[in-house]
Amino acid sequence: MGAAPRQQIAAWAAPEQKARFAALAASRGLSQSRLLGLVVDAVLARNPIHRIGEEQPGRAGRGDRVSLRLRAGDGNLLRQRAQARGMKYTTYGAALIRAHLRASPPMPLGELAKLEQSLAAATVIAESLDQIARAVMQERDFELSAIVPAVEGLWQQMRELVKANVLSWEAADGEAS
Repeated sequence: MGAAPRQQIAAWAAPEQKARFAALAASRGLSQSRLLGLVVDAVLARNPIHRIGEEQPGRAGRGDRVSLRLRAGDGNLLRQRAQARGMKYTTYGAALIRAHLRASPPMPLGELAKLEQSLAAATVIAESLDQIARAVMQERDFELSAIVPAVEGLWQQMRELVKANVLSWEAADGEAS
């Protein structure tokens, strides 16, 4: 039985790349064709081919890349809603897809940071209220002036967070901003 028929693989390279490749092949005592064949064999050996839908080992922890074609006007709406939430439109689109697939809408990082700040403010308020309660129980003087701005700041942060979420998640088409 004869050798299997062979086919050519060709690639375009800049002149300096071609010269360096030729020098490398010559330094190894190989033709450029043979060196390129060894490169192709090495790449194929290290990168097994998987069919679509087949589990791919080594990809754990890395996100899948997906290209989407949206209907006319949807890209603009996606960008507007993402901008309203302070996100890149690609990140926002990924969040929407993940929320649909997992039935667990994620909170954008900026909004999560505001929520964490609000939690820190609430902690300060709770500690102050605890001090006030102890002072009242011991009939000492206490200072309320620091609590009022903290409560107002917490209220404002929570209001902005809720408003951003309501506008983004519940707005009808064309009302994203």
